[in-house]
Amino acid sequence: MEVLLKYNWNVYKVFKNGKRAKSPFCQIEAVDKSKAKEKFLNEYLAEEGSKYEKYIWAFLRSDLSQERIHEKNLEKDREQKNKRIQVLAQLAIKAGDLPNNISFVLLYSKNTNWKWEWAACEPASMQYLKTLSPSFKSAPKAEEWLITQVKKNS
Repeated sequence: MEVLLKYNWNVYKVFKNGKRAKSPFCQIEAVDKSKAKEKFLNEYLAEEGSKYEKYIWAFLRSDLSQERIHEKNLEKDREQKNKRIQVLAQLAIKAGDLPNNISFVLLYSKNTNWKWEWAACEPASMQYLKTLSPSFKSAPKAEEWLITQVKKNS
């Protein structure tokens, strides 16, 4: 005789922007996602009233990761940004004679002879202080160079 395993399913409200709520609305025990959905709609929403019927709901097994997709992407982006800042900070230290509070920018201006360069600037005014990279004919080439520098340091 085959035994069907029941799982606990966390039910999350999905907002109009497509993101789901951080905490579950409720938890339902069911064999699979479709049964959980059916049980939730027929039993739980029938008791609570029609005000919840217009919402979109997401069902996730409680024993699996509950992390939201956009949070994973934010963490990866934050990590990449920190690596880029570390590389540019090392270049700023090598360049020397810079204040402690600086911003790193990809600059195309008169100060860089109308070429693309990674530069140190004052944060408030974005006034040019020093060049941190070679000159490039295009912004994508400058980005590519920085990515290469990050890979070298990793």
